[in-house]
Amino acid sequence: MRAKFYANMRTIIGISSLDVDDAQADTFRELIVFLAEKFPDAKPHLFDSNGEMRKDVPAFVDGRNPRLATVGMDTPLKPDSVVSFFSPISSGRMNVEVLREPNFGKGATDEG
Repeated sequence: MRAKFYANMRTIIGISSLDVDDAQADTFRELIVFLAEKFPDAKPHLFDSNGEMRKDVPAFVDGRNPRLATVGMDTPLKPDSVVSFFSPISSGRMNVEVLREPNFGKGATDEG
């Protein structure tokens, strides 16, 4: 499996890609934990204060958002999978996960 890092995520991680074998991570969740352990400076860029993957970090397994898959963060990784990590979204929280939140558009905000 290959993890690829783009834009600011590449700067944070310090490399453009990393080959990971299934003994190190065979699910997407295991991969991000592995990356946080291997690259400690990346942890606050990958995880929020609750230990969940930050919603503003776009990541894709073989071109698909694992958070939208039936098994979510436990999406299995195949030996030939490509996992892509992009810079956090900074122009607002308008991504698919937020749009699917039950309170989206009902006057609830994360501010204040």
